[in-house]
Amino acid sequence: MSRRRAPEDLSALLGEPKPDWERLTQALKKLPEDVDPALAAGAALHLLPEDRSSLWAFGRHCQQLPAPVIRAVLERLADDLRPGVFFLRESVDLEGSDEALRESWRMALQGLLDLDVTYGWGSRQRKAKLQGLAANPVLLQSLQTVVVASEEVSRDMLAVLTIDASEASLDALIPHVERAVQRQGWELDRLEDLRTHARSTPALEALFERMEAVLQARRARSPALELARALGFGEPGVFWFKLYATGGEEGDERSMTYRHHCHLSVDSRAPDWLSFSMSSWDSDGEPGGNVPVYDLDGTGLQNDTLGLGACEPTRIPEWMARAAERLRTEWHFEQRAVMTSLRGRQRTRLFGWLTGRNPPGK
Repeated sequence: MSRRRAPEDLSALLGEPKPDWERLTQALKKLPEDVDPALAAGAALHLLPEDRSSLWAFGRHCQQLPAPVIRAVLERLADDLRPGVFFLRESVDLEGSDEALRESWRMALQGLLDLDVTYGWGSRQRKAKLQGLAANPVLLQSLQTVVVASEEVSRDMLAVLTIDASEASLDALIPHVERAVQRQGWELDRLEDLRTHARSTPALEALFERMEAVLQARRARSPALELARALGFGEPGVFWFKLYATGGEEGDERSMTYRHHCHLSVDSRAPDWLSFSMSSWDSDGEPGGNVPVYDLDGTGLQNDTLGLGACEPTRIPEWMARAAERLRTEWHFEQRAVMTSLRGRQRTRLFGWLTGRNPPGK
């Protein structure tokens, strides 16, 4: 029996190289069973980003695909190593009936959505999503497989394993801990966050205690603490502050724009302890199209369109003033624009240093 062709308008939509998003998402939710699988699969994959960004749109709009289309999609994704796609492949039952295939497909896509929520990290809603994943044997095993095979996975995937806390989950998690301890970068800070969701077991507590010891040692060596001492703030256990300043205001109180921007962040808790950057509108560009003109981090000078040269952290206010001169502007910020771990008089002294009124150590 020959397969009937889909209506011409549907075939045209599915075959477009850049189909209309709204029409496509609506069509994918009600595809006829006799639709061309290859054509529909290609259209569905328009919703799957090529990079490592969110798979939410794909998970949200592709739950009702016919079984032949699902098989065609998975065949096209057979060599895709992205953790989310890997999780999808591992979770779908390709050996059973078409109904079992569709059911496992919907379950896997819902799992993708539960791993990609915007609720706060410690929120009740996020906890419920992650606990639901840990309680699903099929999805849990898929996550364990993905975490073993992939070096870079989402924090939510790892959190599910700490909620389960079984031997298989720990075996999958431990290589990530070992790499993070060795590198002592941002991965270690991210793994520390897993404590929010983890079950309290002796094995997990031992892992977290090891990570905490390494983190404390790294933070104690942070150049941010050396800056705190140089500025006269003694020996704080933690030292951080952030500043956002603007210059070149244009417009009125209801519609104010800023031509120049300065971002500064110092944080002893972070592996990248320093970020000092300035940007400005391109003289030929549109408002809002900021171009970096200076960028310094803890490893050194990354960009210096202004020709200021490398800056010692204790001389940051001087570099801000020199940049303002070259940009023919003034930096504007109030004390409340400075977020910091310091309090009271020390906070006031930090603000005085940033504005150039207080020399270092005074």
